[in-house]
Amino acid sequence: MQGEAIMLVFKGKILSSHLKQASITEDELMEVIREHGVGSVAEVDLAVLEVDGNISVLSADIRKKTTRRRKAHKIISKQQ
Repeated sequence: MQGEAIMLVFKGKILSSHLKQASITEDELMEVIREHGVGSVAEVDLAVLEVDGNISVLSADIRKKTTRRRKAHKIISKQQ
């Protein structure tokens, strides 16, 4: 695997420039955070897009670390 992990949230703040770099929308990030069982971004200490495509979320309760695979984007093509 190549590349570096990209920090998406730090201490409850979304890092918009990093989301753009990772090609992830805020809606997608919020969906992943909810899937991790965390109610809001303010409760997230750290969210990272790992090199393998998983997004790891550490919430205020450090024991609550979860990892989920990022969903693939759907590609819609027009037939001519």
